[in-house]
Amino acid sequence: MIRRSLPYLVAVVALCCLASQALADGMLIPPLRPDVPYFTVKYHHVKVEIDEQIATTHVDQVFINETDREQEATYLFPLPPGAVVKGFTLIADGQKMEGEILPRDKATSIYEDIVRKRRDPALLEYSGRDMYKARIFPIPAHGERRIELYYTQVLGYDNGLVSYNYPMSTEKFSKSPITETVFEATIKSKAKLGTIYSPSHD
Repeated sequence: MIRRSLPYLVAVVALCCLASQALADGMLIPPLRPDVPYFTVKYHHVKVEIDEQIATTHVDQVFINETDREQEATYLFPLPPGAVVKGFTLIADGQKMEGEILPRDKATSIYEDIVRKRRDPALLEYSGRDMYKARIFPIPAHGERRIELYYTQVLGYDNGLVSYNYPMSTEKFSKSPITETVFEATIKSKAKLGTIYSPSHD
């Protein structure tokens, strides 16, 4: 969150959210069978540039297929309200794939189907949001796929408070512990910067 009270700007960036209905970051869903495990998230990097009330977020994730067979998967990323996807790159043997933005009703229907087939209650927190979706195929046995997503959003302003939140819940959907998670935020403001802090992380 960014608290604006001229001539000072007090910035607060929330990296995670504990509310059950919170957004979550991108995940890679394997074929919809309960016996197929999630992919392992090798790393999760996030870079955010906040210029006044405009935030540009760059998400960089690498997923590993730890099974002994080739897999296909669906990449899903819940978008913040009003966010616009500016770029999507799948680095897979030099090839790029396009994604699509799903409206709320269709996204909810897809997630209900996923939850029903995988019987994973953690997926419920994704329901009811606009989604970015991309089909990823093939992912070779013990192979990796890197995904980069860019989106922009206008941050809300309420009674002198501008807020930015990026919940990090990837570990819920990773077969093995994540090796590296990095979050970096750059804040630009015409007003003088005051205290900058996160309510969730040191």
